[in-house]
Amino acid sequence: MRSFVDLGLFLAAVAVGIGTVLPVVGGIRPTEIPLVGLRDGFPGGELGGVAVAGLPLHESLAVPLAAASVLLLLAALFDSIVTGWAGTLVGLTAVVVLGVRIFQAQGDYVQLNHSTVLTNQNGFVLLLSGVAVALLCCLIGLRRQSGQAALG
Repeated sequence: MRSFVDLGLFLAAVAVGIGTVLPVVGGIRPTEIPLVGLRDGFPGGELGGVAVAGLPLHESLAVPLAAASVLLLLAALFDSIVTGWAGTLVGLTAVVVLGVRIFQAQGDYVQLNHSTVLTNQNGFVLLLSGVAVALLCCLIGLRRQSGQAALG
C-alpha cells in the first residue's frame, strides 16, 4: 500500500480508539452498552435503559470497537490490506448494528429529541468518520494492489 493509505488507516485507528470511550448517543458510552443488547435488542422506554451500570468491560460494545482499532493500527504499521479489511469490517458491523438496534428500540424518542440526544456525541462522530476513512483507505489499497498486479 501507499504511505498515505497507511497514514489514513493510522488516523482511522486513532479515531475509532478514541470514539470507543466517548459518548455515542444520549450521553451513553460504548463501555456501558452490553453486547447482548446488540444481539437481542434493547428494551423500550427511555434511552437510559440502553446503558447498564457496572457492566464488565469484556461484556461491552467497547471490545469489538477496540479490536477494530487495534486491527486498523496493525494494518497501518505492517502494511497489511487483509488486516485493514478485517478491522474495517469489525468496526463497520459494530457501528451499523448499534445504530439499527438503537433505532429499533428508541427510534421515536431519538427523532423527537434529536436536538438533545445527538448533541455533543463525539464518540459517534469519531466512530463513523474513522470507519469511513478506513473503508476508503482499504478500497484505495485494494485498487492499487490490483493495478500493480496488472502491470507486473
